[in-house]
Amino acid sequence: MLTLFITLQIILLLFLALHDWVNIPPFTDIKALEKHHTKKERLLTSCINTSIVLIPLLLTMQSDGHFSFKTIVFIVISYLLLTIGTLCAWWIPYLWGSSQEHKQGFIEYKNTHAFLPKRGDNVVPNTFHVIMHLFIWSCLAIALYYLYNC
Repeated sequence: MLTLFITLQIILLLFLALHDWVNIPPFTDIKALEKHHTKKERLLTSCINTSIVLIPLLLTMQSDGHFSFKTIVFIVISYLLLTIGTLCAWWIPYLWGSSQEHKQGFIEYKNTHAFLPKRGDNVVPNTFHVIMHLFIWSCLAIALYYLYNC
């Protein structure tokens, strides 16, 4: 289980560190991101999101599968915050709609691949983000497993 947890966190770390920088058509559209966000904004976002995963990853690697209660609570909180972020940014607006201002904040993803059906003019989670969210939720599930068994 520990190897799986570390592997998922490494892949998630790479997703978060690189997804605003590496163009992988049709899954990313770096030209659209560059049009709507400065390099400084993207760098700041990448650093914050990467740190939220890097710290739990390092703690997991140090633990050797034997987490202290404080450590596993910190890891759970980290992945819980990321999960709340995914729900608030993508899934709640997809299912129930959001303001025009929120929708405009996601315009840079309009030409990326998405497999979910459109729901009116709601934001649709693109394929790349759906995969990233599955990694986040998997890390949260494993962290909760370790918390339960702590």
